[in-house]
Amino acid sequence: MGLIELKTLAKKLVSKMFFVKRWINGSSLRNTIEELIEEDSSSEIQSIADGEREILGNVLNLREIQVQNIMVPRVEIEAMQTSVRIEDLIFRFVDTQKSSIIIYKDTIDNVLGVVYLKDIAHWFQMSKPFNVAVFVKEVLFVPPTMRSLDLLFKMKETGIKMAIIVDEYGGVDGLVSFRDIVEEVIGDIQDTEEIRNQKKKVLKSSDGSVIADAKSTFAEINKFGGIKISQADKSIDTIGGLISTLTGRVPVRGELIFCNKRNLEFEILDADPRKVKSVRIRHKC
Repeated sequence: MGLIELKTLAKKLVSKMFFVKRWINGSSLRNTIEELIEEDSSSEIQSIADGEREILGNVLNLREIQVQNIMVPRVEIEAMQTSVRIEDLIFRFVDTQKSSIIIYKDTIDNVLGVVYLKDIAHWFQMSKPFNVAVFVKEVLFVPPTMRSLDLLFKMKETGIKMAIIVDEYGGVDGLVSFRDIVEEVIGDIQDTEEIRNQKKKVLKSSDGSVIADAKSTFAEINKFGGIKISQADKSIDTIGGLISTLTGRVPVRGELIFCNKRNLEFEILDADPRKVKSVRIRHKC
């Protein structure tokens, strides 16, 4: 299934979910779907395909997932000052391959909104000096404990597809987009460029070791590197997260981290005081 078909499926799914919320009691609906999945999975003749069953299960789980569990963390938010020049903004779009960038004034805790690449492209047809404020779109501000399903319906009702997660003091914790929530239901929506970049994150060496970006997930390591790493802790799904959990700190470049439980050795290839950037993974002899 291509990217366009997946997006179409996502829109139809969200529309149906919104309709169901308005007309059917949530608790009764949940029980009905759970019974349907259970009965169908145990039946010799299954009326629900595996993919459909997975999506239904994800819809149910979405009700329990808080936005803080799926947000892009603060340190990974692509953001720029409201005084940004058009040249710098375009370069950031190209460099990050993002379609949207958060705009703030003075500090990222003072978010003004979001700009989309498709809107910025219209500036080249205008005969006015560039002012990013003209293109800034509204964002939602929600607490980290808000349920993902509630945020999805909020986005549907308002037409605003970007939410900033703020703590009790008004500080920015992270960001959640409409796409982030939909992907929790139907899985990652990747285009060709994203798949290419994903492959570049994990490189298999001739000696059997794997060089990986610390943001690589266990699934990516297994798929492109051939090293299977079990996900014992559901809150951790990246190599960098696993290493930080093992050490309880940010290791330095050149350090070797051993994981006897998984029979693996991690060599830190690049790191700064805040995070691990790249790592070599090999099986212990």
